[in-house]
Amino acid sequence: MIRLVTLKDFKLFGNVEFPIPGHVVLAGPNNTGKTTLLQAIAAWELGFRKWLELNDFNPRVNGYPWQELERLNFSPVAVRSFDLLWKNRKRKQSFEIGVQVDGLPLVTLEFFYQSAGSISVRPKNDAALNATILRKSALRFQTTFIPAMSGLSRSEQRLADQEAIDSALAQGRPGEVLRNLLYIAHQDEAAWRTLNATMQRLFSCRLETPKSGAELLCEYRQGNAADAPFFDVASAGSGFLQVLLLLTLLLTQSKRADGTHAVLLIDEPDAHLHMMLQRSIYGELRSIAASRQAQLFVATHSEMIVNNIDSRELYLMYGVPRLIQSDLERAQLTTSFGALTHSDILEAEGAKGVLYTEDFTDIDILEAFARVLNDAAALKLLTRELVTKSSKAPLPDGLGEFSPQKHWDMLKLVRSDLPALELLDGDNQKNKAPDSITGTADSLQRLRWRRYEIESYLLLEGPLQRFFEKRLGGVDAAAIAVAELQKRLAFIAGKDESDPLVKSYFQSEPLSKTLLPELMVAAGLDAPKRDYFEIAAQFKPEEIHPEIIERLNQIKQAFGVLGVANV
Repeated sequence: MIRLVTLKDFKLFGNVEFPIPGHVVLAGPNNTGKTTLLQAIAAWELGFRKWLELNDFNPRVNGYPWQELERLNFSPVAVRSFDLLWKNRKRKQSFEIGVQVDGLPLVTLEFFYQSAGSISVRPKNDAALNATILRKSALRFQTTFIPAMSGLSRSEQRLADQEAIDSALAQGRPGEVLRNLLYIAHQDEAAWRTLNATMQRLFSCRLETPKSGAELLCEYRQGNAADAPFFDVASAGSGFLQVLLLLTLLLTQSKRADGTHAVLLIDEPDAHLHMMLQRSIYGELRSIAASRQAQLFVATHSEMIVNNIDSRELYLMYGVPRLIQSDLERAQLTTSFGALTHSDILEAEGAKGVLYTEDFTDIDILEAFARVLNDAAALKLLTRELVTKSSKAPLPDGLGEFSPQKHWDMLKLVRSDLPALELLDGDNQKNKAPDSITGTADSLQRLRWRRYEIESYLLLEGPLQRFFEKRLGGVDAAAIAVAELQKRLAFIAGKDESDPLVKSYFQSEPLSKTLLPELMVAAGLDAPKRDYFEIAAQFKPEEIHPEIIERLNQIKQAFGVLGVANV
């Protein structure tokens, strides 16, 4: 992954550094540099790739050789004159863009103005760089810039190459290549299956096989009936097209033939979307990105996205850009909203209910298990139909100092018929009320994990082995982690779930804070708690603990949804 981006005199930025934790969401008002950062990363990748074509890695007295870039081929930023790329258009000095990827030093490119239609690029001379480092840095990733959906044409011919698609995207004309992207997605069976399943879940529609002739024909059916009518994608609503574009690009551009990883630069994924879809779209993108080992850079104005992500992935684009330091800091920025934000009110108006969990990671893990079980009803609830709140997190994505009961009482001022469910950790001693599922809004419904927490159900050798192999790219480190797991759990090996020792261990041990982090350390992996949903994603249906299935079914019952997990 990209871990650091540096800018000097590029567009509105003077001299700024962006430490990158992983996926990143850039939030702020207009003209604060969100899109500029996306463009900078794309410009670095294009500039470096073109410079490599010189195949000359020997620095001269005055630095590395220059490579010329023409304006019409400069896809990262569509400008009428290259001087618009310089801060305050002061083009006498080079502007600089630096990128550092995992395990390699920072590589800074300097861009020199030649004319309105031409600039030159080269790596900045650095003692830490050599031919090997430069080649490795350039071959680690490729970028795709994804603007908001616009300009869908009435017809579209089949394009011959990826550069034509990249050019249209860079110029903010994704609608001109949407059908081509759908055609490419259909060539990848796994991508097409994922795309269709997600569009069915979010919009209850089925995508038809694209047909290639003089013009591309891309249609969909609304509903699941066999005789459902066909519609051309051009007739779909803007929200439908926005989600279709995002998912199709992520699925087609994240799998490169040369083995490089994809960096998806997504500008305003929330554009044209209803509030409920705004809340879920980032989760959908992040889930697919995790499965395809892609990295996301997302620029957004959406309060819904900002309020429903891990604050450690959030950049504030006010003044000097910086990462949010804590959930509390993010809460302080939204105190003017009071106890209930505008998003709370809008979500409550269209939601099936409110689900309170003790940690935001509980929802991610539940979603991952629902996907493995092919439990469409539970997944639809968790990703689209429920207001979700963490009782341990501060406002706005959590409850702050409010209890679930008090927060729900306030939400009922918006909708008196809004049901709510509190899903407690097994160690919670503050609330000793018994479990209760009524399916009504008469009282706050309640469930409690029998084990200490939901992460307690992740300790299974098979899924952990697959998780470590996927994250580390091999079996050796995974074997170390599994051996450590076996050693640590040797005292309960072979014992039944009902054994008092087994029961006591899982009920009393905070495994998300003890054993799971220790396994990560043993394998040499930096995987914070927010990534544990990826362990759940590695389960097979038959490996999932019966209580997980029971709780998903009870969640559906609590909000009046029929259907059980498909196991």
